[in-house]
Amino acid sequence: MATRRTNEKKLIQEGLLILKDHLEPLKFFQFVAACNLGEGDYLEFRDKLFEHETHERLYQKILEFRKAKEIMNN
Repeated sequence: MATRRTNEKKLIQEGLLILKDHLEPLKFFQFVAACNLGEGDYLEFRDKLFEHETHERLYQKILEFRKAKEIMNN
């Protein structure tokens, strides 16, 4: 059933894109690793997710995320 498999793959990718926007990058990568999806090319998917990001920008996003979370918790 190729159609069902393709739809599941697209659904997982869409879910990961949502999580990427709402989780701290480190937690996002931990989640992806913990899921052990085991199918497809993770490196290709990772490159697609972060094709316009630099290490410096990802680091800044982590700091911004933590600061926003800290403000919300106070």
